[in-house]
Amino acid sequence: MENQWDIIIIGAGLAGSALAENISRSGLRILLVDATEPGSGGASARSRGMVRVYDPDPTLMQYNVDGVREWRRLNQRWPGLFCQCGLIYLLKEANIAGAQALLPTFSSPDYPIELISREQALQLMPGLNIPAQAGILYEPRGGYVNPRLACQLLAHQAREQGAELLAGVQVTGVESQPDGVRVHTAQHILTARLAVVAAGAHSRTLLADIPVFSRSIALANLYSVQAQAPQTCLIDEYSGSYLRPGSASFVFAGGAPQQDADEPEQLQHHQSAHSVNLHLAQKMLPDASLQLSHGWDGYDGYTTNFLPQVQLMKERHLALFCGFSGRGAKYIPAAARQFSQQLQEFLQ
Repeated sequence: MENQWDIIIIGAGLAGSALAENISRSGLRILLVDATEPGSGGASARSRGMVRVYDPDPTLMQYNVDGVREWRRLNQRWPGLFCQCGLIYLLKEANIAGAQALLPTFSSPDYPIELISREQALQLMPGLNIPAQAGILYEPRGGYVNPRLACQLLAHQAREQGAELLAGVQVTGVESQPDGVRVHTAQHILTARLAVVAAGAHSRTLLADIPVFSRSIALANLYSVQAQAPQTCLIDEYSGSYLRPGSASFVFAGGAPQQDADEPEQLQHHQSAHSVNLHLAQKMLPDASLQLSHGWDGYDGYTTNFLPQVQLMKERHLALFCGFSGRGAKYIPAAARQFSQQLQEFLQ
């Protein structure tokens, strides 16, 4: 068959948009397809994009180191995309020694990660309820990004560099051929030498054998009556909850119990999850006078070990770039830069 494109990227969330932007510099014929608009669906639309390096898994820590470096580079191009407000991480007592063992490898003068005292933490976040035996990690150059804005900027840059965008079109199937791939929509059959499935939790609806499942992520927007919302990111291992600054009056909160399903449409979202997020935030900051403003019922594609599905299946003319398990905002642009090199080598 005669291929219309060299590569079709399915999904214009952070994963697909970052891939498209990187590959579009090569001069290859690229089509980026999304059921909505870049950044308007799936995990990218709902993520609050906390960026940090520490993770109990050193493999993910290395991903995150590269991710911070890439977000800094992108922030130079688009100032304000990455807000380095600092991040506090409350460790369970059993995990303190493991964290200490990782710090010599992953902390650096350019990106320090340190164990700080209770007094230092309270200076950063007054009124924080710190469990008596907790270890306190601090990443002064951690913070958060705006994934939705990043998708829009990356997709626009990809178009400026020659890629094409097909928005508002749902891909219904992907069919491998001996010399390429067919991508089916309701109206068209699109052909390419290679297709990349970067559709997040929806990836499994296109390729049933992907080891990815859907997990809900309830996110609440909380209102600080006294306009004293925390201005530092916070992750608490004890409660499994987190806070991400929004403005002086608002903060985003998560940590409510999650639901699992094979596909996003099967997830059971419960309004009570947002009240749980409020309760967890009030326990962490009992003096902050937080109230529930509203909530979002988000989700992402998860893997059992939280490691992403990043692979090129040459014989099927397919690639996977999904399964970021609610952690991808930290490192997806860096992973996309690395993976794009492998894809370009295959296509050249």
